[in-house]
Amino acid sequence: MFSDSIPSPSDLQNLHSFLILGGGSSGDSAAKLLHSLGKKLSLADRNLENANRDLYTNVLSDNVPHESLDGIDCLIKSPGILPNHPIIELAKKKQIPILSEICLGRIFFKGKIIGITGTDGKSTTTALTYHLLQKKFPNARMGGNIGVPFTSFCREDIEIVVLELSSYQLEDTPNLKLTASAILNLASDHLERHKTMENYALAKWKIQNLEDNQHNCFVNPNFFTYTPFPKPNLDHLHLIGEGNSYFVSQNPNRIHTKSNLYDAEKFPLKGKHNLMNLCFAIALCESVGMKKEEIESQLETFQGLPHRFQSIPNESLNPKYNQIRFINDSKSTNLHSMLSGISGFQKENPLYLVLGGIPKVEPLEPFLRRWKELECPLYVFGKAKEVWKEELNQVGLPVYYFEDLPSLLERVKLDTILWTKVRENDPKNETLTVIFSPAGASFDLYKNFEERGNHFVQLVQTNFGS
Repeated sequence: MFSDSIPSPSDLQNLHSFLILGGGSSGDSAAKLLHSLGKKLSLADRNLENANRDLYTNVLSDNVPHESLDGIDCLIKSPGILPNHPIIELAKKKQIPILSEICLGRIFFKGKIIGITGTDGKSTTTALTYHLLQKKFPNARMGGNIGVPFTSFCREDIEIVVLELSSYQLEDTPNLKLTASAILNLASDHLERHKTMENYALAKWKIQNLEDNQHNCFVNPNFFTYTPFPKPNLDHLHLIGEGNSYFVSQNPNRIHTKSNLYDAEKFPLKGKHNLMNLCFAIALCESVGMKKEEIESQLETFQGLPHRFQSIPNESLNPKYNQIRFINDSKSTNLHSMLSGISGFQKENPLYLVLGGIPKVEPLEPFLRRWKELECPLYVFGKAKEVWKEELNQVGLPVYYFEDLPSLLERVKLDTILWTKVRENDPKNETLTVIFSPAGASFDLYKNFEERGNHFVQLVQTNFGS
């Protein structure tokens, strides 16, 4: 049965034999922590080829529930494992305690925790909050869904950490008793697991700790359109958006909080969605005692994240392509994220848009409306060309389909050469932007979005290099 509260260290001391269900980075990190405590460890996983057999006394396929749970005192579930997995169901029947990797880390961590969730912008806001915090808390850390397992540093003497928390992690975890939390937004995503937007919202809602009036929770108002309950009326629940105490304004760029006004003109990331991410980050930092001057001093130096709307340096390309800007946004794994990234573009801005991967369960109509506004060529590769082809073809705008990225980039090169020749004597001196923002998962052709993004950068440098 899933733990409904964070166990104590003494509770853990009484458990001796653990099953890690699902390896990967979070599973192996939990195993390393337990191994250091002298616990006996088994692993149940779908892919056993890469199992770290130095950690585990027993390595089994995850399709043998009874054998996997023989003699097990506690199960540690990786977030990617479905809640109705046969081993989970059997563990519940046997009343074997089930903990998430995040929950295991929370048993040991003694400092403050800021938790951040939402459909889009989690990683950027987590990294940004961590960047701002370092001015006041030099030994701050970040981790969680951003790629650094909490259990890898939970026993260190750290004053404050920022955790990116996915709906999968929150769904598996009891109340984490965070110092502050944020729900950035909510849009259709992960419905293949959660089934309904209401279930998805309820998983996200587990991040808050509103029973503690010292806990500050910052929420995008759109979140409550998906919950089965109205917005709670509490002083320590704060809405971020237009018409509220925390909001952003543009031209010039400003961040407004309850007590301060921040100049964000020199903030490197562009677009209103990035200003919203910054607003959440500033609100969270204020909630743990940071002063305006400490926060503002950090704004100009934030570099953003790899594979998140990242420009490929022109220095690595042939000078004859200096009118072309390439953007690697491989971290865009759903339509909502992709739409946020292109929100600042207009019809008059020359744009080629590259989509692909495995589409999520979400409506295509919002993208179709935006595409009609932009009237830009569309290049689609991988599984997405099968799923979206019929709807995309009905729009009547240029769309091209490819099996993979190499063949797609070859066509983009031909089209950009033609575009450049046509505009050789154009007095406007326009820049063509090629945005790789797949809006789908990477697993049809790649191990992860990092590998996909690195391949895109490599292909651009090969095709457009000097």
